[in-house]
Amino acid sequence: MDFQILHEWNNDYSEAKNLQILLRETLNLSPRKINVKTVAGCDVSQAKWGRTFTSAVVIMSFPEFEILETAVSKVDVDFPYIPGLLSFREMPPLLESWKKIKIVPDLVFCDGSGSIHPRRFGLACHLGLWLNLPTIGCAKNLLCGQTSIPGEAKGSMTDVILDGEVIGRAVRTRTGIKPVYISPGNLLSVGQSAKLVLDVCPKYRLPEPIRAAHRAANDARRSFLIQS
Repeated sequence: MDFQILHEWNNDYSEAKNLQILLRETLNLSPRKINVKTVAGCDVSQAKWGRTFTSAVVIMSFPEFEILETAVSKVDVDFPYIPGLLSFREMPPLLESWKKIKIVPDLVFCDGSGSIHPRRFGLACHLGLWLNLPTIGCAKNLLCGQTSIPGEAKGSMTDVILDGEVIGRAVRTRTGIKPVYISPGNLLSVGQSAKLVLDVCPKYRLPEPIRAAHRAANDARRSFLIQS
């Protein structure tokens, strides 16, 4: 898959924060009509003490969730773990896998936040800009903001608010199971993102594309370890 190179990755802490603020202004989080026939999930797997990241992108049909294409990559990452700057660690390996993808999906799901972020620019926003595709962030934990607990039934949701602004939603994707925190990355609104995530969670808490990418990344990391 071809995409525009927006910037280099040799950023220090201050440069990375400033870049997030600059790029945030180019996001489009307006609602739009979207016809979803293919969905993508992406994730990374890291050895506990190493700096090698294994990334995976999985393209699936929708609503069948048949795997149509998978790409994996192994990349050494030097950027340290800093809360709020996760994309500067995970984007380089993820983009290596996206380069190998031939099917351009209609919708992308990320294991991480979109606009639920102190600077409104999480991993899903960063990736959505690079790919220029509708992208949704799905986080297992709330990175920032305040919300109330949604109802117990699947489909219940409550707003996540930061500085008086709705930046995402807590969504119950499975009855009686902890909610996930959904926010748009790019080319979608908060409301659309919350509704679309329910369409890709027919059985489990996490979206099927993310679950598939998580398995692919872990399998590839173990395979790379065996080969080394």
